[in-house]
Amino acid sequence: MEMIDPALYWLIIGVMLFFLEMAVPGFVLFFFALGALVTALVAWLTPVGVAWQLALFISASLVSLLSLRGVIQKKFLSSASDAEDEEMDEDVLLAVAGERGVVSMTISPSAEGQIKYSGTFWKATADEQIEEGEIISVVKQEGLVIHVEKV
Repeated sequence: MEMIDPALYWLIIGVMLFFLEMAVPGFVLFFFALGALVTALVAWLTPVGVAWQLALFISASLVSLLSLRGVIQKKFLSSASDAEDEEMDEDVLLAVAGERGVVSMTISPSAEGQIKYSGTFWKATADEQIEEGEIISVVKQEGLVIHVEKV
């Protein structure tokens, strides 16, 4: 029976680790997959013993983990969080000045109340007391709070 080349084992391990990275959060298995692929390449090019393959796998994995993890996380995670922030900003900026809504919880100058505007309940502030049930006009939006006035 013919023995299978160790490089093939390392290649299979590397590919399996790449697929596992997609299923497991943490972004660590990726670097062990890189170590396995580097080991597969070296084992394919030169006859290396099992002990040296393991040493190469561990060192290549650690070097890639320590040197590339921060760079890759910044690249992928910051762009994803920036996109989420942009989407969130679009969702938050729904109030249009001049549009109307109804007060659902009394608003006083010293405390926030609540309005129903565009089918959603919003926290609201005003410069004067506005009672529940009154029609309001949107003045401006600051974050998730809408500043309103009586109509």
